[in-house]
Amino acid sequence: QAILLNMGPIEAPFSLIPPTTATGSSFTFLPQEGIVAPDGLQAIRISFCPTILGEFKEEFCFHVIKAPKPVTLTIRGCVVGPTFHFDVPALHFGDVSFGFPRTLKCCLSNTSLVPMAFNLHIPGDGLGEASIDSSVQMVKPARQSWRKEARGLEKPREFTISPCRGTVRALGSQDIKITLCSNTVKEYELELVVDVDGFGKKVLALTLTARCIVPPLRVLNPVVVFGHCCLKVPYQEKLTLVNDSDFPGCYHVLPQEHKEKAAAWYSSCEPSGIIEAHSSVEIPITLEAQLLGECNITAELAVFGREGSPLEIHLECIGQGPVVYVYPREINFGTIKVLQDSCRRLNLSNQSDIPATFWAEMAGKRSCWRIEPSKGVVPPNQEVSVIVTANLDDTEKVQDNVKLFIENSHLTIISVQAVGIGTTIVTDKPLVPMLDLKSHFSFTPCYYQFKMTNKGRRIHRLYWSTEGFGIFRRSTRHPALGGIKSKDASQTPRPGSPVFKLRPLMMDLRPGQTVEMVLEGCSSTAQEVNERLLCHATVGKETVKKQIMQVDVTCKFICPAVQISSREINFHVEKKPSDVLRLQYKPLSLKNTCSLPFSIVLDLEQPFLICNMDQQPLPADSKPMMLDVGEELHLCIQFNPAYENDLNSRVAERVLRMHFLEHPHEEQITVRGEVYFPNLHLETKAVDFGCVLNDTEQMLYMEMTNCSPIPAQYHWSFLTDSQVNTIRRIPLRRILPRSILPGSQQMQRTPWKQRNKTLQSDCFFLQTRKKAFDLPTCLLNISTLEWEAAPCSASWGTEAAHGAMKNLRSGCSLQPMVLVFQVLSSTAVKPQSPVRMKGLSQFSEVEHLNLGMQEVFDVLPLWGVLQPGESQLVTFTFFGHANIVARVTALCHVEGGPTYKVMVTGEASCPSYQLDVEEIDWGLQVFNEVLKAEVTLQNTGVVEFTYVVPNSSTGTAANPLPGVPVVVPTTGSIAPGEEQVLKVYYLPGKPRVFCKTFQVQVAHLEPAEIFLKGEGTFPRITMDLPWVL
Repeated sequence: QAILLNMGPIEAPFSLIPPTTATGSSFTFLPQEGIVAPDGLQAIRISFCPTILGEFKEEFCFHVIKAPKPVTLTIRGCVVGPTFHFDVPALHFGDVSFGFPRTLKCCLSNTSLVPMAFNLHIPGDGLGEASIDSSVQMVKPARQSWRKEARGLEKPREFTISPCRGTVRALGSQDIKITLCSNTVKEYELELVVDVDGFGKKVLALTLTARCIVPPLRVLNPVVVFGHCCLKVPYQEKLTLVNDSDFPGCYHVLPQEHKEKAAAWYSSCEPSGIIEAHSSVEIPITLEAQLLGECNITAELAVFGREGSPLEIHLECIGQGPVVYVYPREINFGTIKVLQDSCRRLNLSNQSDIPATFWAEMAGKRSCWRIEPSKGVVPPNQEVSVIVTANLDDTEKVQDNVKLFIENSHLTIISVQAVGIGTTIVTDKPLVPMLDLKSHFSFTPCYYQFKMTNKGRRIHRLYWSTEGFGIFRRSTRHPALGGIKSKDASQTPRPGSPVFKLRPLMMDLRPGQTVEMVLEGCSSTAQEVNERLLCHATVGKETVKKQIMQVDVTCKFICPAVQISSREINFHVEKKPSDVLRLQYKPLSLKNTCSLPFSIVLDLEQPFLICNMDQQPLPADSKPMMLDVGEELHLCIQFNPAYENDLNSRVAERVLRMHFLEHPHEEQITVRGEVYFPNLHLETKAVDFGCVLNDTEQMLYMEMTNCSPIPAQYHWSFLTDSQVNTIRRIPLRRILPRSILPGSQQMQRTPWKQRNKTLQSDCFFLQTRKKAFDLPTCLLNISTLEWEAAPCSASWGTEAAHGAMKNLRSGCSLQPMVLVFQVLSSTAVKPQSPVRMKGLSQFSEVEHLNLGMQEVFDVLPLWGVLQPGESQLVTFTFFGHANIVARVTALCHVEGGPTYKVMVTGEASCPSYQLDVEEIDWGLQVFNEVLKAEVTLQNTGVVEFTYVVPNSSTGTAANPLPGVPVVVPTTGSIAPGEEQVLKVYYLPGKPRVFCKTFQVQVAHLEPAEIFLKGEGTFPRITMDLPWVL
C-alpha cells in the first residue's frame, strides 16, 4: 500500500500512467485515478503477481493535472520459486479387502520463504463415480447393484485425498490423508502428483502401492431342508456363512427373481451384513411354499466384489394345502316365486390343521343365485356355512352350478335348480291389487306416476285396458266397441270413456327395460271413482295373452277445510276430602273455511261426551252435522271425573276424531282429563324382618312420598283378619327316657351302637309330626331336669314308661339350652365320633299364641300429614318373642284417598348347632410329634351365630405348647346351614397317657367340651444278648 499526499492548497486530480515492462504488468494499483483534496491523502492498494523469477526494479508514474512533472513510485524486490517435499518416500497400502476403505497419512512441508498454493491428484485413478463402500452397499437390496456390470463402464474413483488443494504458508507444512476404497481386484502402483499454482504442473510425485482382494466366503450348509410346509405359511431356518481368510467381507442374500412364478418364496429378515476375518455368521432364511408337492428352489448369496455367479443355497420343502368337505352336493329349491329370495344352506367342513381360504361363484354369467358370504376362511378343524339364495327372473325351470374354490385345493361343483312362478314385471310404487288415490279437488286432474320394469330374461309385450270400456286412444274419435272378453255376458263395454286413463297403453319391455307410466283422472263432480285396470302380456315367443295384473283404482274428488277453536282441551280436577266430583265442560267451535259445504261426524270415547251449547249430550245415533260455507258450529265437551270408582289419581287422554263424509281426511283434537286425590307412593309393599334372636327387636325403614298436588293426611292400623295375620309357636313334647341321659350309668357304660339299638327298641324316642315344619328332630332341655336312677332294660314296659313321663313332666322346664335327639341308623356314627347338637331349633307343631299384634309389630309415626311432594320415613319394629313366626297386614289409610296394604313378616329363634365329635382318641402316638384332628361345627338353626374357643392356647399350629391343645380358628361367625371345620393340634411332650379337654361356646349358650385322649410313647428295642460279653 502507498499513500499519495496533496500538500498544496487546491485539489489534485491524478491518474496512473500504465507501465510498459513485463514485470510492471504484473502490478495492479487500486484506485488508478482520483482526486486528492487539499492537505488530504489517498491510499493506493498495490497487488503483485509475478511470472518471472529473479530481482526486479520498476518505476510507476502518476500524472497530476497542472503539476510540472509526474509523481514517481519505485518498487524493487526479488522473485524466488517454491521448495517443498513429503515426509515419506512412498505410501504402501498393502492388501485391502474389496469395498473396505483404508486411509494413510503423509505431510507436505514448504521450505521456501513464500506461501505455496498446491493441488494434489492421482493421474492413474478413475474418472467415474466414487467407489462404493461396503457399508453403503449393504443397504442396496436390488440384485443389479451387486453385479459388476451395474457399476458402470467408467472406472470409479477409488482414492480420496483430503485436502486435495490448499495453501501452505512459508516454512509451514500440511497433513494429507489418502483413502483407498478399492472396487477393482488388482495391484496398484500409482503416484500422488503435486501441482503448484503459478509455478508448474507435476512439480513433485509420491509413489502409492496396494493390492485389492475379495475374501473367499463359503456356505457351511448349502442345502437347507424345511420339511413339510403348509402353503403360504412362513417357516424359518438358518444357514451358516464362513470366512476363512484374513480379510472382512460383505455379503447379501439376493432378492428372489420371478417370484410370481416360483413354487416357493424365500426371503431373509437380515439379508446383508459384514463378516469379519476368520469368523462365521448365521443368516435367517424364511421359506413360504406356494404350490403343492415337493419344491426345490435355489437362493443366491452375493459377495461384494466377487466375480462370477453368486453362492447358491438349495432350499427344499414339501407344500401341502387344506382338506375341505362340502355338503350337500346338490340343491333343489323346487317351485318358488320369481323376484323373491329363497335361501338354502351350504356347509364347508375344514378337516385339516390350517385355515382354508375359499371363494364361491356361480357358473352362469347372469345367474339367478348368489352366495353370501362369497369368500372367507374356514378355521382349522371347524365348519362354516354359506347361504345360497335364489332370486329367479323367469317363469320356467332354471339351473346353474356353484363353483366353490378352495385355495390350494380342488374345485367343487354344486348343482342348483328351481322353477319360478308369478310375473317378472314390477312397479316402483304400490299398485297391485288396489290403488287408492284418496281425495282430490274437483275439476283438478289427479296424476299418479310410476315406473314399470321388466326384471325377467324375456321380452314382455304389455296391453292395458279398463274393465267395462273399450281400448281408449288419444284420438278424438269415439272409441270402438269390443273390449276384453269377460265371463259375465252383462259386462259389455260402457259408452263414453273411463275417468282414469293410463298412458302408454301398449309397450314392449325388454329385459331390464323401464318405462314411465302416468295414470290421469279428472272428475267434474265430487264423487268416488272406482275403476279396474287390467294388464295382459305375451312373454317371449308365446302368442297367447295372459293376465298378469289387476288394479282397482279408487279416488275421491272433494275440497274440505275447517277452522278449530282449540287443538287441545284440558280438564284439571283436584278432589279434596270435602269436595264432590261434578261434571266439567269446555267449549269447542268448528268453522267451515272452504268453498264447499261438507258433512262431519264427531267421535269421542268415554269419559268424555260431545254436547250442544245447552250442555246436553248429542244422541248416539245423531246424523252428520252439515256446515255451509263460512258457517260456525258451537259445541261443548263434557268430562266426568268420577268415571272410575276408586280414590286413585288418574289421567284420561282421548282423541276427538272429526270425519268428513266427502273426504278421507280426519281432524283430531286431543282431550285430556286429570283427576287428583290425596295419594301416597310407598317404597315397597312388603317388609320382611327375616329371623332374629329371641327376645330382641329390629327396626326397618320405608320411604313414603306424597305424589299428589293435595296434602295427604294418613294413619296406620293393622288388619284384624285372623286368616291373614298369624302369630304361632311350636310346643315341646317333654318326654325323655333315662337311658339316654348324659348323667346316667347306662349312658356311660353302653357303647354307642348298643345305645342306638336300645333307643330304637326300649325307649320312648321323640319324633315330630311334621305338621308345621319338616324337621325330624325334637328339642328338650336337660339342664334342669330331675332324673330317677332306674335301669333301662327290655322289661321296661308301659307302666315304667308312664312313670318316667310323669317324672319328666314334674321336673322339666324350657330353657334356651336344649339337646336335640335324632333317629340314626346303627352305622351312622362311629364309636369315637358321637354327634352332639345343641341350641333351640324350629319346633315341629304350630302353637298359636295369645299375643296382640301390637306386642309383636309396631309402626311409627302412626299418623301425620304430608304436603305435596314431601317424603317421610316410616319405621317398622318387630319384637322377637321367643320362637314365634308372625305375619300381619299393615294398612295406611289416607283421608280422601285409597288405603295401602303392606305385608309385614318376621320370625324369632335361638341359635342351634351340632358338633360331629365329642371325643378324639389318638391312641398310641410318638410323644414329640404334633397330633392333628378336625371337629366340624354346623349351624343347624335359622339364626347366624358367633362362636369362640375360650382360654385358647398361646401356641401356634406349627409350634403348640406341650400338653396344651391348639384350636384354629378360635372364633368366627357361621350362617344358617353352614359349617366351620375346627382344626385341633396337640403335642403330648412326654411319653405318658394324656386326657385333655377344650371348650367351644356358641353365642350365649353353655360351652361344649371336646375330650382329647391318647398315649405318648417312643420307639424301643430289646436284645436277648447278655449284658457282658
